[in-house]
Amino acid sequence: VGKMIKIQEIRINRIQAIAISAIFIILLSQIFSAKPEIKKYSENISPTICPSEPTGVNSVVYLAAKKRGVATVKKGERKFKTLKTTSISMGSYAKEVEGLGASPLVVNVKPQSWIALAQCTPAISEKWVLGGISTISSIGYFQFVNPNRSKAVIDLEIWSEDGKESNQSLVISAQSTRIVQLNSLITNKKFLAFHLIARAGRFSAVLFDERKKGLKSLGADFVSPVTIARKVVTIPAITGLSGKLASSSNSVSHTLRLLVPATIDANVDVTINSNDGNFIPVGLSQLDVKSQKVLDIPLTFAKIDQPFSVIVNSDQPIFASVLSSFTYGKSPEIAWATGADELKKWSVNLTGSRPTLNFVGDRINVQISATGTNGKKIVKKLSASNFVTWRAPVGLNRLEVTASRDGISGGVIFLPEVGGIGSSYIPMNNGANLETAAEPISDAGVISRG
Repeated sequence: VGKMIKIQEIRINRIQAIAISAIFIILLSQIFSAKPEIKKYSENISPTICPSEPTGVNSVVYLAAKKRGVATVKKGERKFKTLKTTSISMGSYAKEVEGLGASPLVVNVKPQSWIALAQCTPAISEKWVLGGISTISSIGYFQFVNPNRSKAVIDLEIWSEDGKESNQSLVISAQSTRIVQLNSLITNKKFLAFHLIARAGRFSAVLFDERKKGLKSLGADFVSPVTIARKVVTIPAITGLSGKLASSSNSVSHTLRLLVPATIDANVDVTINSNDGNFIPVGLSQLDVKSQKVLDIPLTFAKIDQPFSVIVNSDQPIFASVLSSFTYGKSPEIAWATGADELKKWSVNLTGSRPTLNFVGDRINVQISATGTNGKKIVKKLSASNFVTWRAPVGLNRLEVTASRDGISGGVIFLPEVGGIGSSYIPMNNGANLETAAEPISDAGVISRG
C-alpha cells in the first residue's frame, strides 16, 4: 500500500510540474511575441491671429521676415499665401499668420490721437484680461476671431468693483470676426476684469480700450491677455516721462489694478523697482485685497521721471495690470502694462520705433541683438540685479532678446518723440505656442481575418 501511495504522489508532482512549465512557456511566448509600443509625435508652431483694424484707424501688422504665409479670416477662405513683404495693411478682416520666427506685431495709429501696439496671439481655449471700463466715456470693445471651420462657443465671466457679475455666452461663427462693445456686456463700471473660456472650439480675443469725451479722444491701447493667476506677478515695463518729454505741459499718473479670482482674500505686497533701487510704497505692504472684487490703487509713489517695474507678491493667486494716463500738452493718452512670462528668447519687428527695454530679475543677464534703421547691427549685453533699463540709440527694425538665466522678465516701452502723443507697452511674451500631437501608426498586425 505504501508503494502505491508513493507512486501516486510522484504522478501528481509530475502533473503539477508539467502544468507549471506549460504556464511558464505560455507567459514567455506572450512576452517575447509582444511588440514594443511605438509612439510618434509631430510638433508644430501654432499660427497667430492678428485683429482687424478699427474704423477710421490705420492698422498694420509687421512680420519679422519676408515669405511668411498669411491667410484672411473670412468665410470660405483659409489658404495661406506667401507674402514678399514684412508689412500687412489689415483692413476689415483679421489675418492668420504662420507661426514661424518672431511674433507679428500689430500697430494701430489714429493720427494726432493715440497709438496702440499688441502682439498677434494664437487661437486658444482660455484667456484672462484685466483692464477696460464701461462708463459713458468708453468706446472700447472685445474683438473675437474664430479662424476654424466650426463655430466657437465662449463663456464670458465678468468681474467689477462690485464683485462677480452675470456670466454671458457668445457664439462666434466659423471663419469670422465678432466685435462686442464693453458697454453692451456691462454698464457703468469703472474697474473690469474678464475670464474667457471656450466651451467649444478655439478663439483669439483682444481687448481694445478706447476712451472718448464728446468729440475729444482720451486715448486708447490694447490690454494684453494672460493665461493663469500667479502668486508673483511681474509687470516689467512702465514709465514716467524723462528727457525732453519731462516738461510742465506733459504729465503722467499710474494706477494698479488687482483681482483675486478665488474665494479667499489675499495678503499682498507691491514693490516698485527702478534704477534708483526697489521699495514698497507706504500703504502697499501687507495690503488686504478682497476676493472677486476688482481693485484699483493709485501709484502715487511711482517714478514719474524714469522707467520702472511693479512686482506683486500675494499669498493667493492674483491678476495685476497697470494703467498709465499721459497728457501731452492738451492731448490725453493711455497705456496698459500687464504681467510678463519668464523670458527665454523673444524677437519682433519694431518697424523703426525707438523703444526702451526693461528687465526684471534677481540676477539679470540678457543679450540684445538688433538692426537699426541706419542699417547697422547693434549687440548689447546687460547684467544687473533686480532691474535694468536700456534705451535704443536709434530706431530699430528687427530686435531679438535672449536671456541666459532663469527668472528674468522683460517688457517694451513706446514713447513719442517730442511733438508726438502715442504711448504703449508690450510684455516680452511668446506670441505662438509649440503644439505636440500623436501621429497615427499603421500596424498590419491588428488586422484579423474572419
